[in-house]
Amino acid sequence: MYVSVVITCHNEGEYIKQSVNSVITQSDYKHINEIFVVDDGSTDSSPQILTQLKLNCDKLKIITTKTLGISAARNIAIKSSTSDFIAFLDGDDYWTKNKLQNQLKAFENNSSIGLIYGDFWDFEKSDASDAIFVPVRSLNNLHINQLVEYFIYDAPIIPSTTICRKKVFETVGLFDEKIKAGEDTEMFIRVAEKWKFLHVPGADCYKRKKKGSISHRQDKLLINQKITSNIAISRNPQLTRFAKKRESYRLLKAGIDCYIIHKEKKSALLLAINSLKKNFFNFRAWALIFMILMPYKLTMILYNFFKNKFYQLRRKRIK
Repeated sequence: MYVSVVITCHNEGEYIKQSVNSVITQSDYKHINEIFVVDDGSTDSSPQILTQLKLNCDKLKIITTKTLGISAARNIAIKSSTSDFIAFLDGDDYWTKNKLQNQLKAFENNSSIGLIYGDFWDFEKSDASDAIFVPVRSLNNLHINQLVEYFIYDAPIIPSTTICRKKVFETVGLFDEKIKAGEDTEMFIRVAEKWKFLHVPGADCYKRKKKGSISHRQDKLLINQKITSNIAISRNPQLTRFAKKRESYRLLKAGIDCYIIHKEKKSALLLAINSLKKNFFNFRAWALIFMILMPYKLTMILYNFFKNKFYQLRRKRIK
């Protein structure tokens, strides 16, 4: 069982060495066939750093492109890969040493599984001292429709936590290069149409938060998420009945981001109200409105307390 690792890099000179080294030091390194780093038009120190890394790693293959975008970068590496499995890693993220060991073996017992994903550590400081364990929604329940559940909530499945069978891309196609944000969600919806997902508990990926990144503001992603919904519904008309619920959840997520992260009370309130217009019974949207009406400092104390308790509980269950 061999895996090709696909790392995308665009001006990640500050982080790319840590990212690549987290792959090279994998406990299951013997099962890595090749490590592709697609340097997509970097103008910083990334090319020089990658050249130095390649001197000590014969599995490292550097592909240089001219700012084609993350989807095109991934697609080039996917088409170049020679393994049965492909693991993705963004150039500013990194893995724990047992990431592949913990996930690869899960493919052995079920040929219908096309994609495996996991929990992650969310951090901003360079030394990850502020890392928070983020347990994501499991889609393993046999009694749920994975396509519907992912369409509504999107887990979230973080690309840097995933491993896919290469056959997946032969059956559902490659990443849509026309989509500039949310391309992973659009792809994973296609995967859910024909394959099974499997959530492997445990955080083996460190996901870096960067100001200025596409995902830094959730409200800026709403238009892209609407496009993704329409594309999915065009292939799966049965999803139409869940479109408002999905939109309500997305508006809520953007509202929480606006209030908690960016301290924009009016924008958050408007997003919460719009969320309720799509789904009146979205109780979390009602909770957000209640939070907004309280003093911000008190809100943050309560929010962080309950969030940490929730994450601790989920982590204990995983263990």
